[in-house]
This record gives sequence, structure tokens and C-alpha cells, in this order.
Amino acid sequence: MQWYHYLILVIAILLVIGGIVIYFIRKHNAVNNFKRATWKKLYRLAQAKDFYLLNKVYVNTELDTLHMDHLLVGDKYIYVIASRYYESDIQGDSYVTSKWEVVSKDKKLIREITNPVIYNEKRTICLAKFLGWNKQKSPMFISMVVINNSVECDIKNAAISPYSFIVHKKDLVKQIKKIEKDSKFSPFDEESIQKIINRIHRLSAEEKKQEDNLMKQEVDAKSNA
Repeated sequence: MQWYHYLILVIAILLVIGGIVIYFIRKHNAVNNFKRATWKKLYRLAQAKDFYLLNKVYVNTELDTLHMDHLLVGDKYIYVIASRYYESDIQGDSYVTSKWEVVSKDKKLIREITNPVIYNEKRTICLAKFLGWNKQKSPMFISMVVINNSVECDIKNAAISPYSFIVHKKDLVKQIKKIEKDSKFSPFDEESIQKIINRIHRLSAEEKKQEDNLMKQEVDAKSNA
């Protein structure tokens, strides 16, 4: 093999590696850009409607630690919002099955995923109960999963809880406004809702403090090793 054959081979390998690196960088940036854009939409809505927005909330309950991307306190509901970016379309048998699939445009399986709707519903119910809600009280919490606009969601059985939603990012604000407008419930009592906000704030701060302490202990242990 001549020297220039080796050169061509090396260049080809470098191009392949470069292509793989660029793919992962673009994918990483796409996820971050999507999450940032979702936050901006919620922030602007909260500013315009005088809602209360909490981001990256961590709450320790008796059973589990709940991680929530966003908590939006509207006039009539508290929205537990999960932002989920998918590289292709998603499909599933129903909104209550545990697993869905990410598929290509020609419906070939790419990977299996946990059903984000039922996962967020469980998290929402757990938070609601932890904050004192029960089935005898009026509904207060809405579970909402936000997905990127490029994704088509094909679910065979379309039956879904009236307090659970999966929406494209472009429809997020419109959907929340519609829920608030269509609700027949009275707006929250300011004093009661402030107590809930303060409690979530306190619990989230305590969880963050615990995580920081654990991280510091790990760093100290490595330094002393």
C-alpha cells in the first residue's frame, strides 16, 4: 500500500470521528435549546399572568425524592411540567401502558422509553398527596408533558386523564391558558397557595442543601484518599 493510501485512510477515519462528534454535539445542544425555550415560554407566561414559577424542584417525600422540571402555580391549578426531547416520533398502545417507543419516520423501532405521561402523573399525584390533597378535595394539580415540535405522537388508545396532558412546545402556553379559562373552579385563595409555595420552596432548598453536602463529602473523601 502506497503512503497516500494510508493518508486517505487516516483522513477517512478522521472524517467519520468528526461526524460522530458533531452529531452528539448537535444532539446535546438540541436538548438544551429545547429545555431553555420551554423555560422561557413558562417564564413569560408567569410574568404576563402573575403566575408563580419554580424550576428544577426537588422534594423529599416519605416514599421518594421527586424531581420536577417546572412547577407553575396558576390561578386555578398547579402544573407539574416535564420537558422531554425526542430525536424522532413516539408511539404507544395507550396512555396507561408503562412503555412507549421512539420510532423512525417509517415506523422502525429506534429505542424503548418509559411512558412520560404515566410517569409524570404518578409524580404529580405523589406531590399532591404529600402537600395535603386527597380525592375528596377539588382537583388542584395538572400533569403536563412538553415535547419538541418535530415529534409526532401516535397513541392508539387516546383515552387520557382529564388532568393530564402531553403537548408540543408551540402549544404549551395556549393549552395552559385554555385550562385556566375553561375551569369552573374558583381561583386559589392567596393565603393558602402561598403556604404551599413556601413549603415547596423550603423542601426543595433542603433537598438541594443535602445534595450539596453529599457532593462536598465525596470531594473531601477523594482528596483525602
